[in-house]
Amino acid sequence: MGVNDIAVRFTEDKYATKNEVSRELKISVIDGVWDKILSYRAPFCHYLAIRGTDKNQLRVCLCPTISSNLNTVEAKLLRIVSEANKLDSINSDRQHFKHSCLVKNIQNVALANMAVCDEEHARKVVLGTASDVALANYLKGLRFVETKYEATLDVDFLADLYSKVTGNDELTSFYRTKEVEDSGANILISRVYKCAPTHLIEPMMDSLFNFVEKTNVSPLCRALISYYYIQFVKPFDKCNNEIAVLFAKAVLAHYSVGDFSIYLPIETFLNESEGEIEKIFHDVQTSSDVTYFLTFALRFIGKEFDKMLDSIAEYSAKVIKDDFYQLDEEIKPVVEPAPVVVEKKVVKEEVKVEPVKPVVVEEVKPVVESAPVVVEKKVVKEEVEAKPAPVIEKPAGLAVSYIPEELDEKTATRLERHLLESLDTARLACITQSINTKRPLNVSMKLRELPWINS
Repeated sequence: MGVNDIAVRFTEDKYATKNEVSRELKISVIDGVWDKILSYRAPFCHYLAIRGTDKNQLRVCLCPTISSNLNTVEAKLLRIVSEANKLDSINSDRQHFKHSCLVKNIQNVALANMAVCDEEHARKVVLGTASDVALANYLKGLRFVETKYEATLDVDFLADLYSKVTGNDELTSFYRTKEVEDSGANILISRVYKCAPTHLIEPMMDSLFNFVEKTNVSPLCRALISYYYIQFVKPFDKCNNEIAVLFAKAVLAHYSVGDFSIYLPIETFLNESEGEIEKIFHDVQTSSDVTYFLTFALRFIGKEFDKMLDSIAEYSAKVIKDDFYQLDEEIKPVVEPAPVVVEKKVVKEEVKVEPVKPVVVEEVKPVVESAPVVVEKKVVKEEVEAKPAPVIEKPAGLAVSYIPEELDEKTATRLERHLLESLDTARLACITQSINTKRPLNVSMKLRELPWINS
């Protein structure tokens, strides 16, 4: 394996310390290899405006893998805020979610201080009905961050935050004035401090305020480094853990997510393995490379953000389920009709049918008169309206029942004369036949027998 491959392996795959590289390669002297690893990391390093107890400037290495992890966790953070804001405020689901987050954060603070705090007790603390002074003061610190997130993050902000957490509105002293017992106090060379000496607290905290304001790293990276730095410096006699968490939330609130930051589960850092945290802090102090803490924090807080997203998903599913059943209950009495009304409507629709008018046929029986001409009338009423043909009654003495209306007066006169002459001839023939056959005279029958009459 080439040196470059080793540098990539112990930077991108795992951001390893010098001792870890030596142990994995099983080489006791790795100065040449380590120099190559540092050369690979150098282009990605950002030197910060904060220093260690040895006055060396701290740096962070944002190589491609770490930058990608940082972006992923920040995307989860923004998604948490977005999804939480989508929860229905009318049904108080958003408020219930935030309330449950505060309860969990209070429990983590109590656990870090070796206090017994079940969920019910933490809920009472959030509601203000419990007499737990320490947890109630921490809740005041959260509310202070929530309302003052737009304020400048300087020494005045830190002093007000410390007074809320300690419950002391009139501070007689601020920073720690007593040294913390250190087992390495007698070591003069390569001494590793558990916390900052008292004479370095103020300048180190001033450098922190300067770093928060002027650094060009992302808000999440800025907040996590601030948490580490306060935990390392330990500027106060008490409540350093709580101040570190609250100040990190204040950084996120001021530069990223606003007042929602108080609901983020940063308090879970307080209950992580103390041995692992001490080792990481030792690695940072000996190398002046805060990347070791950053990689651990991103991995840890990323898992906590996943749990938070799952919790929001459960709330969202509950909201959808409740809305579904509520909507079903509202619609059901309106949609479901009474059975009697439905039956009546069906009967009315089936019975409502237009009656069919019957065809009426009216017949007029023919009247037989003594006259030789018989007139028959037959009237038929039909349902369908049709234009009746003109009917002309047969005049007495004529054998023709229809005379066209188109004939003029002259033609009609000639036709009349012709018919009269034909009629006289027919009558004469009938009389003659009656005399020869000795039958009664039936002029109308004879007239109908004439061929031209029927044509």
